[in-house]
Amino acid sequence: MELIESKSIFSPATGFIKRGGFEWTCNPYIGCTFGCAYCYAAFLPQAKRPPEEWGRWLTAKKNAAALAERQAPKVAGRAVYLSSVTDPYQPAERSLLLTRGILEALVGHQPRLTVQTRGPLVVRDIDVLQQFRSVRVNVSVPTDSDEVRRRFEPKAPPLEKRWAALHELRAAGISVGVCVTPTLPIADVEAFANRLAEFRPDVLVCQDFHDSGGGFGADTGDAALAIREELQWTPAKYRTFVDRLRRDQHVYEGEAGFFPPPQVEAAEPVTPGLFDGVA
Repeated sequence: MELIESKSIFSPATGFIKRGGFEWTCNPYIGCTFGCAYCYAAFLPQAKRPPEEWGRWLTAKKNAAALAERQAPKVAGRAVYLSSVTDPYQPAERSLLLTRGILEALVGHQPRLTVQTRGPLVVRDIDVLQQFRSVRVNVSVPTDSDEVRRRFEPKAPPLEKRWAALHELRAAGISVGVCVTPTLPIADVEAFANRLAEFRPDVLVCQDFHDSGGGFGADTGDAALAIREELQWTPAKYRTFVDRLRRDQHVYEGEAGFFPPPQVEAAEPVTPGLFDGVA
């Protein structure tokens, strides 16, 4: 892991994140040690090494919290996406506390915040997240099978730990999204659909593997495509799964599912004694 001094911690949103309504992105890390085989971030200009090395390196912005403290006023009340090209709750965050420091710096400025992660470590910061009026935590649960998960994302947390985090976040009163993105092979479509319907996330989004057709930018790696073919997961099976989900709840697809939480205004203070004696 490399530690660097960064010049900025908030960047103008681009691509699908901007189209979704976000104005700023925030990335305390460059790279990600979860190393998911399908991750589009491996193909973006921010990645410092070839896609085949994705998951084997990490750069941490050691001054991230201090930068956020200074720069937070410019994102006050704005829509912020944390994070767009890394996972803010990957293993290094447990000791570095960069994401937590950013959250603490942002609370006083109340952006419309979306946190995107597959890391159950997010529950550590529930106390800070509860202080935001407009916040949603999106947790990636791309399949119902840990065997499939291990094939595509062997260094990422087990699925049941993610479900536990979702339940804990919801119990704490925090809005949650479940991102079945990209949708990996599903072992039991009916059972998974029922589980999602029973949980009923505030936002449910699915997405088939991204294919840029050889164009510049985000794409799905050959390794992930090979695993998908081996497991015989096809676009037709993806469509059948999404159609099944829609029998029970609204499903967003692709970038349509990535949008900020609604603006929530601060409650008006009540003047002591104002309603005394009013029936």
